[in-house]
This record gives sequence, structure tokens and C-alpha cells, in this order.
Amino acid sequence: MTDHADQTLAERLAAVLSLQPDAIAVDYQGQSIRWVELARAAAEIEALLVEAGIERSAPVGWAARNRPAAVAGFIALVANGRMVVPLRPNYAVANFREDITAQRLKAVIGDSDDWAGEGVVDAARAAGSVGIEIAGPPFAVRFVAGLERPGPGPHREPSPDHVLERLTSGTTGAPKRIPVGQDVLIPSLRSGEQKRLGQAEEPLALKRSPALLFKPFSHAGGLFGLLLALYQARPIVLFEKFNVPEWVAAVRKYKPKSASLVPAMIRMLLDAEVDPADLSSLIAIRSGTAPLEPEVQDEFERRFGVAILIDYGAAEFIGGLAGWTIDDHRAFRDSKRGSVGRARRDVAIRTVDPESFAPTAAGVTGLVEIRSDRYGPDWIRTNDLAEIDADGFIFLRGRADDAINRGGFKVLPEEVAAVLRQHPKIGDAAVIGRPDPRLGQVPVAAIELPEGISVAPAPDELDAFLRRTLPAYMVPVDYRVVDALPRTISMKVSRPELKKLLGLQG
Repeated sequence: MTDHADQTLAERLAAVLSLQPDAIAVDYQGQSIRWVELARAAAEIEALLVEAGIERSAPVGWAARNRPAAVAGFIALVANGRMVVPLRPNYAVANFREDITAQRLKAVIGDSDDWAGEGVVDAARAAGSVGIEIAGPPFAVRFVAGLERPGPGPHREPSPDHVLERLTSGTTGAPKRIPVGQDVLIPSLRSGEQKRLGQAEEPLALKRSPALLFKPFSHAGGLFGLLLALYQARPIVLFEKFNVPEWVAAVRKYKPKSASLVPAMIRMLLDAEVDPADLSSLIAIRSGTAPLEPEVQDEFERRFGVAILIDYGAAEFIGGLAGWTIDDHRAFRDSKRGSVGRARRDVAIRTVDPESFAPTAAGVTGLVEIRSDRYGPDWIRTNDLAEIDADGFIFLRGRADDAINRGGFKVLPEEVAAVLRQHPKIGDAAVIGRPDPRLGQVPVAAIELPEGISVAPAPDELDAFLRRTLPAYMVPVDYRVVDALPRTISMKVSRPELKKLLGLQG
């Protein structure tokens, strides 16, 4: 049998699909889809791609919607060594059309709803894309009428060295597309399985505990979650989007030992007053993508008796870079509150001065740099700001590209927002820079009120609250109450949309 370290992703998927073909692979809205059904649909998709003359090196568009048909399409591409280019039908039909037009792909795979969108077929025809539709389950695969052969293009260049393209979260602008090769993905997937140094990778076998997948497949975290579940031979409970009752029902039914939630979802569970008995199978919740206030973590762990293990993955990379282990949680839970944990076993992390780029001492804020065999021999600089203490625990301080320069003083928006969230009459907050003719920029805070609070705290009260822990130059000049902070599909605050909401665009 091929050693795991030498397997390609295509070989790994073939091995997973053959383990127990008649076992349940995907549970979706009460429907159960077997591994053999996914394998058959994937084979039919590949047969149509071959019939249409789409060479293996050509990138293929994949409608990244959280549905079983998309899982089959993803398997078809990865299992046959084709590059997956996620497209965004779950944002809006306009985004899907724009993606098809901009990406100039020889083929696009989507489900019936994706192709039924206004103007989608016309956009594919104009781009010269073959169209493949997956209906069901039960699955039926066919060409989209009129899109059986590629048009003249021009099409994107072949990309034989890449497995997929990931999209950044879009919190600071339009999502960027970053190609990812097998040499990066396989070490990241192996790291996801092997949490402790020296721990052997388990023999390949179908897992009992399913992955609860609700993060959008168009988002890097959702895409990696899908790939990791398939790599681990783990059944999938699939949600089109997160909602508390369905998620709790799935935990109650399948009794997983661990699950993954972003901070906004953790707050939703607390607000919904879920019965702790419903989550009794859980030992740990993994969380990341956005800051989680220590007070929220404390309340969740106290109410449910479940450890929250924070993970860190920089926007420039796919796969986790740092995080908490359950052993670290037991030993350092109180003394390292607010940390995103320590570097993973195959990753080195340091901070450097933002101007000189010289390495900083322990406890000094700097730009995060990453080095790992996954990404090559060099240190790779990110836009994240952090402190790393003497024990290697990382404390994020926001992003350098979000920093507000107030008359020469640097204001880190996330530091201010984190303090605002501690006020009992504030549910959530975000801070953004507003142009100022004298100082260049000044901070403005947007705040959400918690349920049951209808009147916002007075600005003077908030000023005094912030000045207890922050210097005066970090205190916002204005507080704006919003019904809801605008969020990306991954539930991070969208800074471009927030600027529009506050009238600060441009």
C-alpha cells in the first residue's frame, strides 16, 4: 500500500472512496448520500470533461455552494488531477456571472440552481466555457444545452502544478485568488490530522465522527474543511449556512467530540440559551477567523463545560499555522487568555519591526512572519500584527493595513474594538479610520447593541470607559450605532461595506 506521505491527493481520494462504498458519506437536509453515489457522479463528470476535450491541465470552474452536488463536483476534479477554481453562486447571481466572465475557464461545473440564474448560461457562452450540470441527489450529470464544447476563448493558461485556487475573505476589499499546489496542501492536511509532535498518522479508515460543515465552500476555511474531511475519510453533515437549531440537532444526533465555530456563532449559541445537555458529547470547539473575547470564551466554557481552542491561520496561507491544544488549554487556560495558541509543529512564527523588519523581542508587537516547509525555505511576511511571549504564545493585535495613523500615533482598530465589546451595553463593535484634515485619520466606532438594550451608552460614558485601559489618542471621535455590522460570508466584519454604511467610502 502507498505510504501516506507519498500519496497524491488523487490517490488518497480514490482510497477513501473505496473504503466502504455503501456507507453514508453526506447527510444533507435529511437526505443520505453514499460514497458510491459520489464516486459515480464524479466519474460521470470526468467522462463529460474528457468528451468535451478539456485537458487535465486546464483550470475548471466549480460552483462553490454547500450542497452534495458540489461535493461530487469537487471530488471529480481533485480525484482526476484537475485544478479547482471556486466560483461564488452563493453570494449573488451577479457575482457568479462576473466570476465566469473574469476567470475565462474552459469548463464550469454547477448544479441546476446555479445554471438557472439569470444570464449565467450567456456568460458561460461568451467566455467559451463548457457547462456541466449536476442535478440531485439522486445525481444526474449532463451538459448544459448549447455549452457542450469550449468556445474560442481566450481561456486561462493551463495550471498543471496547482490543485485548487482559494479566495481570501474579502474583509478589506475584493477577494483575491491564490493558487495552491499539492506540495502545500498535503503537509497542511497531514498537520490537521497529526496534532502532536511525533504522533504517527493513523491508518486510513472511515471515521465514525462526522465533520459538521457549514462554512461556505467559497471561503478558504470552508474549502479546507471539505478537503480535510475527504482526506480523513470523515462523513460530512452538510449545511448551506449556519443556524443554531439545525447545528444543535446535528450535535445531539451524531455526538461529535469536537466541532468548529467562528466567534459570531459562539455568541449565537450563548444568546439562544441552548441546553448544555445537547452539547454534552463535545470536548472541544475549535474557533478562528476573527477575535473571540476572553469574556465570551469564559461564559461559553462555564455554561457548556466545553474547551474552546483558538486557531490561527493568516490570510496569506491555507491550513492552520498555530493554535491551542487540549493539553495547553489545561495548563495555560488562565495565564494566556486572549492568545491564539502556539505555532504548529511544522511551522515557525516570529515577529519583526514594521519599519526595519528586524526580529522583535518577546512581548513586543511586530509583523508576523511565517516559515514552514509547506511554503518553502524563506520567511514569509504577513500583514498581521502580534506579540509572541517567552512561552511561544501568540497574541494578535490586528492588521497593519487596518492601522489608523492619527497625527503620527498608530491606532490598532481591533484593540479599541476589543475593549468596547467589554462594555455591558455593547454587543459588538468595529473601528475604522475617517479622513481628518489636521490629523490625517481619526478612529470612528460602529457599535451593535445587545438584545434587550435599546439605548446606546452616551459618548462621554464610552470615552471614560475606554480611557481606563487605552491612551487618549486611541479613543474614537465618534460612536455610530448600527442595526448590524456588515459581514463577509465567513462572518468577519467587511471593512469596505462598513465604510459605505458610515459614509466613509472613497
